Amino acid sequence: MLLETRKRTITRMITYRITAWLFTIVWTYMFTGDIANATGFATALHILLSIDYYIHERIWLKIKWGIERELPPT
Repeated sequence: MLLETRKRTITRMITYRITAWLFTIVWTYMFTGDIANATGFATALHILLSIDYYIHERIWLKIKWGIERELPPT
């Protein structure tokens, strides 16, 4: 059975969100020209998306579709 700890899910979420947050700041700044607004928007957006990501990942861990067990080497 494949298991992923909550700690691993949270760590993946944080590392992904940091890179996505920085990406969002850069793109928002390019459109607005205001670093404060770009940072504020990106921060609020990624806090909400982090919550969504965590819930989404934990739900998918309960879905058995598409998971195959690895056979031990012979």
